[in-house]
Amino acid sequence: MNVVLVGLGRIGKLVARRLLLQDDPGLNWVGAVEKTRDPELFSYLLNYDSTYGKLDRRVEHTTDSLTVQGSSDVPLFDDLALAIEETSPDLVVDCSGSQRSAEILLSLDRTRSTRHLFAQALDVVKRDNDSKVWVYGINDSDFERRKIPRFIINPGCLNNCLIPLISCLNEQHRITKGSFVSVHSITNTQPGLDKAQRSPRWSRASKSNLVPAAHDSMGLVAHFFPELKGKLVGRTVRAPVDHTSYVTCNFEIKERTDTDSVLRCLTSTKIIPTVFGVDQEPLVSSDYLTDSRSCVVDGTSIRVVDGSTVLVSAWYNNEHAFACRMVDIANQISRAS
Repeated sequence: MNVVLVGLGRIGKLVARRLLLQDDPGLNWVGAVEKTRDPELFSYLLNYDSTYGKLDRRVEHTTDSLTVQGSSDVPLFDDLALAIEETSPDLVVDCSGSQRSAEILLSLDRTRSTRHLFAQALDVVKRDNDSKVWVYGINDSDFERRKIPRFIINPGCLNNCLIPLISCLNEQHRITKGSFVSVHSITNTQPGLDKAQRSPRWSRASKSNLVPAAHDSMGLVAHFFPELKGKLVGRTVRAPVDHTSYVTCNFEIKERTDTDSVLRCLTSTKIIPTVFGVDQEPLVSSDYLTDSRSCVVDGTSIRVVDGSTVLVSAWYNNEHAFACRMVDIANQISRAS
C-alpha cells in the first residue's frame, strides 16, 4: 500500500521513523507534504531527535526528495493536491492537525479509492458521513475487510489512553460518573518563552510553568460509552517535560469493590498487550520514553474509597505511543485492503 504522509512535525516525524524501521513490507512511503519544502532540513530532523535520539537508518536528500538506502526516494511536496496527483497513494496519513489540509482531502474526487487517516478528530472530518473513529485495540472489528470508511480518525493520545482504561473497568464495575486530570508533556504548540498566543495561559513559557489547558476528550469518550454522556469531566495541565503524560482518574462505580478486585480486573483484560498494560513498579516518566502502549496503568496508584470510588492513574507517551498507533492502523488498513 502506497502512503503519503502530511506533516513532518513531532507526530509526523515519529510516524515517518516508524515507517522506515518497521519490518512489515505492507506500507510503502511514496511522498511527504510540508509547507516548508526543504529536503536537507527534514532529512536532518529525521536523522536526529533531541528526545528520541539518532535514527538507526540513515536518511539523505536530493534537491526535491528524501532518500533512504535500500528504498525508493520519497519526494517532498508543499502542495497536498499535487502530491496526491503525482503519487496516487492508497492512503494519506495526515499528521498536520491542519483544518485546511483536512478540507482539501475532503474536497478531493470521491471516486478515488484513496483512504485518509487523521491524527486528530477535526470537526470538519467528524461531520462527514464517510468517517469513523478508530481507537486501536478497542473497536478494531469495526474496520474489517470491506468495512473501512474513506476517512479514519485516530482521536488523540489522551483518548487512546482513557478509552481502553474506561472500557476495561466498565466491563466489571459499571462506572456511573467520574473525573480526571491529565498532566501532559509540552508540545510544539506552546512557546518556549512568553509570546502572544491564542489565550493568556497559552502565551506563557512552556519550560517555566504548569499550564492549565483545554481538552476535547469528553465527546469522544461519550461516543464509545453513551451511558456516560454528561457524567465525565476532565482537565489537563501542561507540564515542563519533553515526553510522556500521566492521567489520574476518579470513578464512581455501581458495584462495590476493593483494590485487589480492581487490580485483577485491569491485569486480566483482553485488550491486546501492545495497547494496554499494568506496571506495578514505582516508575517515572523517563522510563516510558519508547513505550509504545497507549495506556499503562500505574499499579501503585490504585485506591478504592468506601467501596464505590476508584482512583487509578495511567501513563501514556503522547508522542511515541500515539505515532505507533497511527502506523498500527495504517498496517491494518493495508492488510484489510
